Order: sequence, then C-alpha cells, then structure tokens
Amino acid sequence: MPAEEILSLVEQYGWAVVFLGTLTQSAGVPLPAQTVLMVSGFLVQQGHMQLWQIIMSGILGTLLGGPIGYWVSHEVGRPFVLRWGRYALITPSRLQRAEKFFERHGGGTILLVRFIPGVKSYGALLAGINRMNWKVFLFYNAVGGGVWTTTMVF
Repeated sequence: MPAEEILSLVEQYGWAVVFLGTLTQSAGVPLPAQTVLMVSGFLVQQGHMQLWQIIMSGILGTLLGGPIGYWVSHEVGRPFVLRWGRYALITPSRLQRAEKFFERHGGGTILLVRFIPGVKSYGALLAGINRMNWKVFLFYNAVGGGVWTTTMVF
C-alpha cells in the first residue's frame, strides 16, 4: 500500500487506523503498521493529531494483537503455520531461521523482532510455536510494543 493511501486513511480515521494496523501486524499479518506509525508521527508534527492518542492506540494494538498471534500459533502449531503461512509470506526456510534465532535469544527476540524488517509481524507466532511461557511473552510483548510504537511515531 503506497504511503499516500496510508496518509489518507490515517487522516480520515485517525487513531483507529493506528490501533487496527498495529493489532493486525502484531497478530502475525504482514501489514505496514510501521508506515502507519510514521505517517501518524508526521501528522502529529503538523498538528493534525494528538501524540498521546497515537502512541496509546499503537501500544494498545500491540498489547492485544500479540496475544492473538501467540494463541493461534500455540493452539494450531507449526504444521498450521507451514500450511497456511505462505499467504503471509512465511516459507519453511524463513520459519526455520526464525525458530533458530528464537531458540538462541529467547524472550528478547520478541522485543528485538519488532525492529527487523520482514520478520516483525511474526514475533508472537514464533513465541506460540516455541511454547514460550505466557507471562514472559506478555512482558516482552508489552515492552517491545511500547518501545517500537514510540520509536516509530517519533
């Protein structure tokens, strides 16, 4: 989706686009939430939006979206992700590389993955597939979502 279309959507629907974009991407669907946040930051600078609304909407989206992706991948597991993941650009080789990275770096992966292009949508899915402790996941999802959202808006 071109940046002009995202700008138009954010101008028209405001924080709702930020919330839905971050929720959907955090749940594991590769959408341009980073661009939505950056465009929102631009609109904040122009005086068209409130900074606190954008940051809170983005954080809330990540807080709710992450557990959805975690739950889905935890319940249906790796076979489901391999079967249907191709529609979300998840190939077997990408999944295997991501799983190895997750095994090496543990919970910090959830925080770090938000800043890696092409992988950021899949942190929650990896946590669920790898059976990460739920409370540990929630902690890293909250910290990662807060840092990522704020960084992208600024």
